[in-house]
Amino acid sequence: MSTPDEFPRDPEQARTDIELTRQELGETAQALAYKLNVPARAKEQLQHGTTKVKETVQHNPVPVIATGAVAALAVGGVITWRIRR
Repeated sequence: MSTPDEFPRDPEQARTDIELTRQELGETAQALAYKLNVPARAKEQLQHGTTKVKETVQHNPVPVIATGAVAALAVGGVITWRIRR
């Protein structure tokens, strides 16, 4: 690719320069389109998070079950406390 102040010396160099510029513009346009597509990015992050949770549960079922049990007891305790008040 030629420097900004240097014009291509021959047609082949100009074609190469044009093709490289097209590729860079295409990549930039794709990156911008990806960043602007918020719903798709949100869905992608949700799927990634879901996959991570599933992997964690599969690899560490006891801590996950214990955490769920503690959470259930806490919710049950709060409900019982609110009813008795």
